[in-house]
Amino acid sequence: MRALELRFVSLPIPFRVRFGHASAVREQAENIIVAVRDAQGRVGLGEGCPRSYVTGETLASATGFIEKHRADFLGLTSLDDLQHWMADRVRDIDVNPSAFCAVELALLDLFARQAEQPVESFLGLPPPCEAAASAVYGTGKAWKFYAQAVLFRLNGMRDSKLKVSGDARKDLRRAAFLARAGKVRLDANNLWKDVDIAVGALKALSPHAWAVEEPLAARDWRGLRDLNARTGLAIIADESLVTLDDLGAIPAGEVFIPNFRVSKLGGLIRSADLLRRALAERRKIIVGAQVGETSILARAGLALVAGAGANLVGYEGGYGPVLLAYDVATPKVKIGRHGIVGTNDNPRRPGLGLSPEPLLTAALGL
Repeated sequence: MRALELRFVSLPIPFRVRFGHASAVREQAENIIVAVRDAQGRVGLGEGCPRSYVTGETLASATGFIEKHRADFLGLTSLDDLQHWMADRVRDIDVNPSAFCAVELALLDLFARQAEQPVESFLGLPPPCEAAASAVYGTGKAWKFYAQAVLFRLNGMRDSKLKVSGDARKDLRRAAFLARAGKVRLDANNLWKDVDIAVGALKALSPHAWAVEEPLAARDWRGLRDLNARTGLAIIADESLVTLDDLGAIPAGEVFIPNFRVSKLGGLIRSADLLRRALAERRKIIVGAQVGETSILARAGLALVAGAGANLVGYEGGYGPVLLAYDVATPKVKIGRHGIVGTNDNPRRPGLGLSPEPLLTAALGL
């Protein structure tokens, strides 16, 4: 059954605290939220987070993509229709993955609701499950870092992801401090362009961490192999994994770990397809999140957590209700005790199992 109506909006939701890393400093969310509604009044929700430094997208390009294909999307009546449309427009989605993700999640949510199935069952994925989120630390001031560390530890969160700043002393102090409590992985957000400089900076940090995410320019596989050999740090591919072709380019072996974020990969169907390929190659898996995402994308990320199973070695999600001044959907997908993130409601609810909050309903004019 097709959607009769498609509406979308961008909501610059303020952050409770500013969050910074090597590629950007953010004080508010940057998103596209889509709602589709059928003749029976069922509503499907979707979200994408365009990032110019990840996928080359902007809010303007994302809204333009949705407007351009609005009639096509409203003509899709089933999962098969959606998959055929995707197969015919792979390259178009490659350059607009976050925009397409917002529409795809909304349609999947609606179609799964119509089938009265959770989205995982609808897509042939394992049932939704809980996951323990890593404590994520930005590059902010010392007082903020240590205050966050206290709060995370009081909540029982020991696994950490540290954004590195390039300030050698600051990064070393923070990595060593976090390593006393548990495992640490680093995220450089493509900070260095020269492998020798990167190795020099990371060698001091390597005794305190097990992996580094995107230390060099995206897809610099030769340099990343060299960096791994000289530091012993596993390499996490994030900005280097965006299109369907990127996974095949990632060097084989357990030291190269793909980071799956639903928005940058162009939705849940493409993400699940890539996940199956990665598992067939016996890769370890990180399921990541976009800074500033709401419960909509967080709920989609949990579908990948379920699919990753025992191969999951890191998870970031459920930060929306912590970081954002308000969320847009309920029940909230949020971090609980010990960092546990779950659906916070009956996991057998159809679709993504979320309902729009009044603020989102008003913004969309539903």
